[in-house]
Amino acid sequence: MRIIQLVLFSIYFSSNAFAQSYICGDTQVTIEKQGKFESSRVHISAQVNEHETSLWLHSVDHVNGVCVTDKRDRNKILIKAHCGGSGCSEKTYTLIDARTLMVELVPVQGTDNLSTVESILGKKITE
Repeated sequence: MRIIQLVLFSIYFSSNAFAQSYICGDTQVTIEKQGKFESSRVHISAQVNEHETSLWLHSVDHVNGVCVTDKRDRNKILIKAHCGGSGCSEKTYTLIDARTLMVELVPVQGTDNLSTVESILGKKITE
């Protein structure tokens, strides 16, 4: 049984102790800021049973994660991260399959990849 289908947190770094945790399907997702400066590293962990996927994002000021479904109703972990400078994109996403823990898309700093996410999901992202 799925505990929670959709949990949306939109939390911005306001302190050194940032952490976001939610369930996507059967997968536990944790997003933690590492370091004490703006544009620090962010650790993303997705864990189901004994399997885990772990990613690091760098030069990140703001981050939020959400559980979404694709056009076939499969759970996906969608992470939006960006920095606050003029050279940063406002639509830089990471996408992880919540069942297989396969990373389907990683961001490239300063590159808008919203259209790629929407193509993979087969539907538009509403922000």
